[in-house]
Amino acid sequence: MIAGGILPAAIEMMDAVTIEAAEAAVNASYPLECGAVLIVELDGPTAQVEEDLERVEEICNANGAKEIRIASDPQDRYAVWRGRKAAFAAMGRVSPDYYVQDGVVPRTKLPAVLRRIDELSTAHGLRVGNVFHAGDGNLHPLVLYDGRIEGQAERAETLAREILVACVDAGGSITGEHGVGADKACAMPLMFGEDDIAAMLRVRAAFDPAGLANPGKLFPTPRLCGEVPGPYRVHPLEKAGLADRF
Repeated sequence: MIAGGILPAAIEMMDAVTIEAAEAAVNASYPLECGAVLIVELDGPTAQVEEDLERVEEICNANGAKEIRIASDPQDRYAVWRGRKAAFAAMGRVSPDYYVQDGVVPRTKLPAVLRRIDELSTAHGLRVGNVFHAGDGNLHPLVLYDGRIEGQAERAETLAREILVACVDAGGSITGEHGVGADKACAMPLMFGEDDIAAMLRVRAAFDPAGLANPGKLFPTPRLCGEVPGPYRVHPLEKAGLADRF
């Protein structure tokens, strides 16, 4: 669509796992038998929207779309978006825990990266729900796991990091819109060498020499590299009364 000169207001994708969760939560009337749903929203002058819609339908049909649904009124449009907006919270219907990842790849690499995510999902024995902004290649894989089962949280963390590796290998980045913090600090070396990170630290120090702004975040340290997803775990130093958590 974008290669054809069409610039929709939104292009969102939800895979089968996400559709299952959204339907269980809000009954958005998505087709459960489909591998994925692509939501395309157009805006602009009526004549332009009608022309773009015709071309979008042609493109979808040419690429094997099983079914095309067009919102007939504002209420119908709301129903289409309801499932997408509820997708993250809806994951509680299909998994007790999930690890949200955030990466970005060139749009042309989306099919290859999604196939890689599927391979990683199979290799680690954990389901992954893909719901993302297809228009700009911004992925939000949701790695599903059960924190009550020993080892699953650690496997989820490993799988989520390998997804970032796949994004970088495809020419993308370790973050599409949510940035890098404590959760993804250890992924920084995937994109930046030691000299790069050292330069960034010097710039940071010029503005914050005492390290008061978000201490311990963004740049990799051994402490961050040892963290795992799930509920907060009390550090042994806290138990011993030698450290405090802020």
